[in-house]
Amino acid sequence: MLNDQTFEFSQARLKLKDALRFTMRQSGGGSEYLVEDEVTGRFFRVGLAQYTFLTMLDGRRTVSTALMKTATLLRQHAIDENEAATLCKWAIESGLIESETGNSSARRKEQHDNMQKQKMVSYLNPMMMRMPLFNPDPVVTTISRYCNFLISPLGAALWLFVVLWGFGLLARNWQDFWTNRVNSFSAIDLVWLGVTWVILKLIHELAHSLVCKRFGGRVQSCGILMLLMIPMPYVDVTTSWRFDNKWKRILTSAAGMLAEIFLAGIACYIWVYSNPGPLQYHAGNVIISATLVTLMFNINPLMKFDGYYMLADFIEIPNLATHGRQWLKGVFKWLYFGSKPATLKEVGFRAIAVKMYGIGAMMWFFVIAIGLSLAASSLIDGFGLIVALIGCVMWVGVPLFKLCKYTLLGTDTDKPNRVWFASALAVTVILVGGFLQFCPSPSVVSAPIVIDYEPLSVVRTNAVGFARTIHVDDGDVVEEGDLLVTLENPELEHELNSLLIDIQISKVRINALFNADRISEVQLEQDSLESMLKQRKELETSIADLRIFAPQAGKVIARELDSMEGKYFQPGTELLSIGKPGEIQAIALTRQSDIEWVESNPEAMVDLIVWGRHQNDTIEGKINLVNPRARDDLPHEAFAASTGGPLAVVSRNQVQGSGGEEDTMVLTQPRVSVEISLSEEYREQLVPGQTGRMFVRGREENMGGYLANNLIRFIRENNSRTHGL
Repeated sequence: MLNDQTFEFSQARLKLKDALRFTMRQSGGGSEYLVEDEVTGRFFRVGLAQYTFLTMLDGRRTVSTALMKTATLLRQHAIDENEAATLCKWAIESGLIESETGNSSARRKEQHDNMQKQKMVSYLNPMMMRMPLFNPDPVVTTISRYCNFLISPLGAALWLFVVLWGFGLLARNWQDFWTNRVNSFSAIDLVWLGVTWVILKLIHELAHSLVCKRFGGRVQSCGILMLLMIPMPYVDVTTSWRFDNKWKRILTSAAGMLAEIFLAGIACYIWVYSNPGPLQYHAGNVIISATLVTLMFNINPLMKFDGYYMLADFIEIPNLATHGRQWLKGVFKWLYFGSKPATLKEVGFRAIAVKMYGIGAMMWFFVIAIGLSLAASSLIDGFGLIVALIGCVMWVGVPLFKLCKYTLLGTDTDKPNRVWFASALAVTVILVGGFLQFCPSPSVVSAPIVIDYEPLSVVRTNAVGFARTIHVDDGDVVEEGDLLVTLENPELEHELNSLLIDIQISKVRINALFNADRISEVQLEQDSLESMLKQRKELETSIADLRIFAPQAGKVIARELDSMEGKYFQPGTELLSIGKPGEIQAIALTRQSDIEWVESNPEAMVDLIVWGRHQNDTIEGKINLVNPRARDDLPHEAFAASTGGPLAVVSRNQVQGSGGEEDTMVLTQPRVSVEISLSEEYREQLVPGQTGRMFVRGREENMGGYLANNLIRFIRENNSRTHGL
């Protein structure tokens, strides 16, 4: 039985797999061979000496004999015994070697079955499912007959002209595009943006296929990749690794992005020269999808999209991700099982690239796994929590099961050192446990703040009426007693005029009754007159209230004052606010779980960072008031995410299930407001409406409790909102 750690390799009879295809090509001034595993579809690179040695491994020769034959052929260019041992171990780990006693067809069948099992396991992961559909090569061959002219110097010149021209036009009209398309983005846009994105992705994958076919490759399959239930088409163009020129391979990988950017250039021209309407709207969607969204997904080399294949082609390391994982696996086995350090076939810069990529890809995997799990549990109503749990089992549970199986049973070629593993695991548990127990948690409690006036006088209506004249604008400075708004109510005026006539009639009747000595009737009429006089006073007060004056001197704060003109108002409706310049404070909205730390030091100094100022320019403030009750209303609209703020909000009508005319936004989670006083120096520098964050020291728990509490709180809040759990 073959064991790459214990066998006497010089006497071993290794056999290279039959399903390997070797292709020679020039690279870096020398010859190298591309190794293609036709069963797994994986590619590898080896030099001339390594290729010669590997082809000597036919299952009959020993490793020692193969090494001597290689030395006879290559003389001083042959590999030595140490290099041969390293190469044999790498070939075994990469699945290029068959057992000296195994049947090759049986081995291929076993490998094929293992690949099928891995595919089935991947299908069970609802986070990321790859579903092959059909072989598109015949279709691509037909289309390529009409599109090959685009993959030429003429096509490159056309692409460059359209992109520079289109994006140049967009740059000159950027402010309009930002205001009318980006800044006005709404929820319904997500639907159309998604449709545009799917269409562009089909063109994206077609571009990969056409370029691959243009250079002599073959498109082996196509299908759909479901990433968090989002369909993403894909094509398999791994045969591009057979191209002898790496720039052809890079162009094949970049073709999709280049095609989308080309379409975005055309869309820029359409957007600039078309009138507002459906055509301009969808052109804007193409610009956003083909640039921002595409680059965000495809350019990242840590995900196996276009950026990854471009990087692998550029540094000429096929299966870069596989090599990185193998190296990390070797490091893990070295640390936890005492195995020999992992060996890399690559040397120099390429070896560094493999190691850096392995570390970066592992970190990115954890970020993506956690992010997708949280997104699934939060966004997919009802079914999301199940999807997240299945994803966690596939991403975490399956590797842990394999680790336990390897630790207990080992493999045919590798027996683990269980004593070493137990010792290393104990050390890890002690270190991690000590960190969680004895390391203090971040001692700073933070919360978003908004600078606002203090005091802020809110001007409300006291009478019913229509706004006839708005005498001020937002930002105007007024004095106490200045006229702000004039309302009108014809019904009140008509009622007052009628009442005045009735009063005059009543006075005449009293005189007539008095002259007629009808004293009892005089008394009744006088009572009626007093009632009418009282009613007149109330009506005069209501009419006087139609003229609204400034209660204090200061600056007018109001949005859309012009739209109020002609609008009907009930008593108590807020019209505007007036704040005194220079008299401002900071208002913070703190989580309920953090408020105890704030209340423990009610007069503590806090640090404030206001966006727009230098990051190191902190402002000192003092807690003036902690409101005793949590609130879901917004003390200032700058807190709301709908206006660019940091806090999630929702329509009050949506929460209460009503359809009132006055629909305001409320916080999805109630918060406690904290008023923070500022020194005179900063009152003169800051402007109401500026946002930032408050930082106050106060936590005393350890890191373990801090992380656990925040994780539980996050899960509870998200699942309470989406699943009611």
